[in-house]
Amino acid sequence: MVALNDDDAFVPPRPPRRKAPWIVAGVVVLAAAVWGGAEAFQAWQHNKVECAPGILKKGAREECVGVSDGSFAFDPLLKEVMGKIKAENDRVEKSGKKYVSLAYVEPVTTVKGEEEAKNGLRGELMGAYLAQRELNDPDLGAGRGDLPQIRLLVGNLGLRSEQWRSLTDDLVAMSEDENRLVAVAGFGQSRGGTQNAVDALREAGIPMMGATVTADSLSDAARPGFFRTSAPNRDQARGAAAYLKKQQEKDPDFKVAVIRDRNEDDIYNTSMSTSFTRAAADRGLRLDGSALEFLSGVDGVSNAFSSVADKVCDLRPDAVFFAGRGVDIRNFIYSMSAPDRRCPVTVITGDDAVGAYYGSLESESRREKFRQEWTDSRVTVLYSSLAHPALAGRLYAEANNPLPDFLSLYRAEFGGAADDTMQVLQDGQVIMGHDAVWTLGVSVRNAAGPDGKGQVNTGATLQMLLQLSGRAAVAGLSGPISFASDGNPDGKPMALVRMEPSGVYTFREVLRP
Repeated sequence: MVALNDDDAFVPPRPPRRKAPWIVAGVVVLAAAVWGGAEAFQAWQHNKVECAPGILKKGAREECVGVSDGSFAFDPLLKEVMGKIKAENDRVEKSGKKYVSLAYVEPVTTVKGEEEAKNGLRGELMGAYLAQRELNDPDLGAGRGDLPQIRLLVGNLGLRSEQWRSLTDDLVAMSEDENRLVAVAGFGQSRGGTQNAVDALREAGIPMMGATVTADSLSDAARPGFFRTSAPNRDQARGAAAYLKKQQEKDPDFKVAVIRDRNEDDIYNTSMSTSFTRAAADRGLRLDGSALEFLSGVDGVSNAFSSVADKVCDLRPDAVFFAGRGVDIRNFIYSMSAPDRRCPVTVITGDDAVGAYYGSLESESRREKFRQEWTDSRVTVLYSSLAHPALAGRLYAEANNPLPDFLSLYRAEFGGAADDTMQVLQDGQVIMGHDAVWTLGVSVRNAAGPDGKGQVNTGATLQMLLQLSGRAAVAGLSGPISFASDGNPDGKPMALVRMEPSGVYTFREVLRP
């Protein structure tokens, strides 16, 4: 043992280092970091794939595809009307009354140059919402009861309906769960994806009501399920051919040419071209020269229309039947406005003509430039409109006209003076959206029976749609609606409308197929 003197300080030995707590603490910190990172990754991944509950980002463009009850608007332009749909849906659910759901589906997504299509969709949804209000509130005088209540859903088919499979899967599931989906309306433009969506829903037994979709191939008498309030291309082409034949009878030298789109994926263009060729032969309408052609959906469309415009001025027809979309009528007008062209011609076309101009999202200076170019071009545009506010007054006795009550509801919900409302309705989008949902709603009420307690599902709704013929026609804003065996409106009249450069749609006469 070593002795210590007073100068030696005692230093106790250092205790052995304890490793376990440090290891445990490190593991805890690491675990927390990993857990936090995983949670952050999951949140990032969740935000990456989900726009809203049940609405997922799809495709290379990451489009928000799915079905909304109004809580997700899909696009800022739709926020007001989607908010109203959401409020009405909430009221329906809180009412405690029995309800079923109807879905209104459209290609909400657009690309640069096609943004104005959203204005047409907005109009359709406004009309669909107003039909929902009429069906749910007996005080509005619709006279169709109030059971079951109608819940309105809105779905996005994606750009040009390319995301049809994902959306139709959602709709089929909703027909089998607590959403109680019994039918689908809308469908937008006639494209290949639209055809696929219709085929998938038909296979699932879900009845459909097209609003502004017109391609002939969507209808199938052998497989009932698809109906529409809109006149198909076949009827529009017949009406146009009949009108042009009258002009040739008045003036034997009246020349008619054809411009057509060769894009086979666009079933609107192809069926319009085929239907007009057939209708012209049936009516004995003389066509001058071979069809002038272009191909939409690829580069060089503007160059093609420059060539087409030259040929039109060389041929100098009095009228041209245009088997193409409104956006390409716009291209044609621009080409015809060149100072070395400007030969007068009247374009006769189908309902998609509204895509040339309505609700353009461009600056006012660009809209004014287009108005001036159109005036310079000396092109007159007439088209077979699916609906026009002046049409109801020609088709109904004054006491039976449903339009005045609708105008009052429109102004109460969306504002505007009487004259303003009439102008808003001139492109027909609001009216057709209304009539599609209204007709489905009438079928739902018929299925429910006089006491509103009957079982309403997809099959019962389909059965009642099949009964809407003859005296059972529905009083639509676009005219009486009854269906032939193929689901098309039975001989429904259209409006021949002149589309002015100013954006006004002037009613000319009733057009019959």
